[in-house]
Amino acid sequence: MRAVVTGGAGFVGSHLIESLVASGDEVVCVERRGASLRWIRTLPVTVLTCGVHDPRALAPAFDGADVVFHLAGLTEARCPSDFYAVNTEGTAVVLQAAAQFGDCAPHVILTSSLAAVGPCRNGERLGPETVPYPLSHYGQSKLRAEAVVHAHRDRVPATIVRLPSVYGPRERGVLKFFQLVRHGVALTIGSWDREVSLIYVKDVVLGLRRIAGNSAAAGRTFHLAHPEVVTWRGFAAAVGAALGRAPILVSVPRAIAQIVARCAETGAALGRRAAILNRERVREITQNRWVCDASRACTELGFQPAYPTERAVPETAHWYREAGWL
Repeated sequence: MRAVVTGGAGFVGSHLIESLVASGDEVVCVERRGASLRWIRTLPVTVLTCGVHDPRALAPAFDGADVVFHLAGLTEARCPSDFYAVNTEGTAVVLQAAAQFGDCAPHVILTSSLAAVGPCRNGERLGPETVPYPLSHYGQSKLRAEAVVHAHRDRVPATIVRLPSVYGPRERGVLKFFQLVRHGVALTIGSWDREVSLIYVKDVVLGLRRIAGNSAAAGRTFHLAHPEVVTWRGFAAAVGAALGRAPILVSVPRAIAQIVARCAETGAALGRRAAILNRERVREITQNRWVCDASRACTELGFQPAYPTERAVPETAHWYREAGWL
């Protein structure tokens, strides 16, 4: 199989490329110029540093490809327009590049996000048919990317995959949480009992490869997640157990977090960089329930996630230690 992975040098992309290479697949990684290739540098992979800005530049990568895993995207941005430029317009470029090949167009798999749907309403799990209600520009940009996929459905076989928070080796967002717990403190905004779906990176790779190997997945939308419902209190306990600590749980009230976020936005704007915390992010974090239904993926793809938190958290902690990140 010839596979193209956009954003392939990143967290999820590098794990996916490792798996594809191990299976003997021919892999092309599409990355932005200047991106670090540290995780894939030693692998037998063709790397194109053209980004996802020009369909003509992508043509050599897509020529003869069986599948395109479109992972490239922004989760943090200096301004809202950057989300749409990369997450939405970048997806349009990928679909346009694939459409150039007519009946030989590769199967495009778009990695979207639960942020495109918004949090649970009325206590119901988020499913592929849930009416979207995103709370942020990030979520809106992902929802519009999904609309781009739908607009190309008569020209390109494509699948939409919505992911909850993904964690595991090489991920730096959750690393901060592990580092705090190692020092005996766990910090969150709002309630420790809010509920979420999570997925370990190896399960993401499993799900993406299941979709790539199933032609009937084209035109479908899937949620990938472990079926367990996790509270942040439970996640903190799992991290504490993996690190041999019993952390003190500290909750920052939403009102204070909004003030801090506003200050962070101002500082980031002055420094012309993305704010790590912003008011939209605070709004998303403090929702009571982000739980999705992955049963369609289990039924139609045979997707069977193998990493509950009790297995995935210790493995992640072990990797962080081995890498010298903890």
